[in-house]
Amino acid sequence: MLSQLLRGANAWHGFLKLATTPAFLGLDVLLIFGLLFHGLNGLRVALVGSGVAADRQKALFWSLMVFGAIALLGAALHIMGSG
Repeated sequence: MLSQLLRGANAWHGFLKLATTPAFLGLDVLLIFGLLFHGLNGLRVALVGSGVAADRQKALFWSLMVFGAIALLGAALHIMGSG
């Protein structure tokens, strides 16, 4: 992507035009969703596996998913607002 700079300003502006389309930004939001879900679920698995929250697995899952949803909403608003 940065190699577009070697091709000149027109190539770079063409890339930026593509990277700020709603479809491309939607894929960015989808990527952040995957990162948040995978990371927060991994944290839950680590806590349950270490015995810290073994008896609160379901509550821990839902609390982390609510936190993830709030973070995803903030990220989506930021990403869509910048396009």
